[in-house]
Amino acid sequence: MHSSPAFTFLSIHPEKTAISREGCELDVVLQLNPAPLAPASIQRQPVAIAVVIDRSGSMAGQKLQAACKAAQQLANQLTADDLLTVISFDHQVQMVVPLGAPSELTSSSISQIRAGGQTALFDGWSLGMQTLLQAKEINGYQKRILLLTDGQANVGLRRCSEIAPLVGQAAENGISTSCIGLGDDYEERLLTAMAEAGSGNLVHLTSPQQLEAIFRAELEGLNLTIGRNLQMRVQLAQGVKLKQIYNLIEPSINGWIPLGSIQLGLTPSLAIKLAIEPTMQTEQDLYDLLTVEAKWINMENNEENMRAVLRLPVIENQWWDHQPRDPDVNREVLLQKAAQQRRQAMEGIDQGDILSSSNSIKTALYSLAKEQNTPEIERERQLLDELLELISTDKHSLARKVMGTQLFMRARGKKLRNQDGSDDN
Repeated sequence: MHSSPAFTFLSIHPEKTAISREGCELDVVLQLNPAPLAPASIQRQPVAIAVVIDRSGSMAGQKLQAACKAAQQLANQLTADDLLTVISFDHQVQMVVPLGAPSELTSSSISQIRAGGQTALFDGWSLGMQTLLQAKEINGYQKRILLLTDGQANVGLRRCSEIAPLVGQAAENGISTSCIGLGDDYEERLLTAMAEAGSGNLVHLTSPQQLEAIFRAELEGLNLTIGRNLQMRVQLAQGVKLKQIYNLIEPSINGWIPLGSIQLGLTPSLAIKLAIEPTMQTEQDLYDLLTVEAKWINMENNEENMRAVLRLPVIENQWWDHQPRDPDVNREVLLQKAAQQRRQAMEGIDQGDILSSSNSIKTALYSLAKEQNTPEIERERQLLDELLELISTDKHSLARKVMGTQLFMRARGKKLRNQDGSDDN
């Protein structure tokens, strides 16, 4: 069983190693750093997964066939210690595979799913949630709902304001929700709200053939998870103000910023900008700028906490101006700014201002062009070029969906996918 304290530490990275006595602005990246790989001696937790498949009329044919095949392949990848339930929904909800270890009947039961009528999306999710919540003796399991849909919720609860709090309650009980939208017609705002409240992933797919890879990635992510419900909060010293949070995540009323799960090999990061007032402290003094707190639920279902302090020397402004900037901090801020440009591009599409939308993506590309080329920067350029192509060819709905999923994942330190669902270069 994973135990995160042995592998995890909280770090603070300022863009410069000092502050100006005359006052300055300073970009800072806060990171929770798990080990890059799981030690071989550690066994992964068993998983309990509810696959919830839209079988409404619009899923008929290739989409539903691909969804069933992906669910079958997922079942084949599970061990005898894992649990799986498969639920399908149109205007009614059906439990196709009861929660249990995959068996010879699992694949044949999934193959019996047939397309039907309308879309009771919440009811399908709710049965998956209740199945996992009410199951006995799975406290030590990683629990996740994989919700797949291609359309609009038109039966039962439909509003984000009604559904998201219930998804959030499930997450508090250890049941995360990942949402997979297929095609151009699903309700992206609802799926985004559910994935955000559910501490899961948000994926857009244009091709049903990518479903197997997405389901496989979800399982791999669960296998590497060592914590859930990660949150960070910043406490500022006197004379220091939080000018901006670059990640597009809304803090809670208490200032906690939710960052989702902790996975080995990924580094949850929070990029912020500080505004620091002039100080009378001398160059020999160290200035306490902020304290960052992090809390999360570990694999033993206990809350863990960490704290770190940013303390920097004070120097004269003439020397501060010439201090080198940390390239890693610059890169993280730049990538989060590119996500902000995606949001502006989405707003342009919503307002029918396609020129503004295109210009927002071009602005992000221009900023990247001035930076040293790294694999992360090159990948970001490729993704932005794809978005610009979608906008220029009038595929505005598709562009909006792809942008929405990318900025969601960027804010939480997850891998970004292109319009076909791939996260490869």
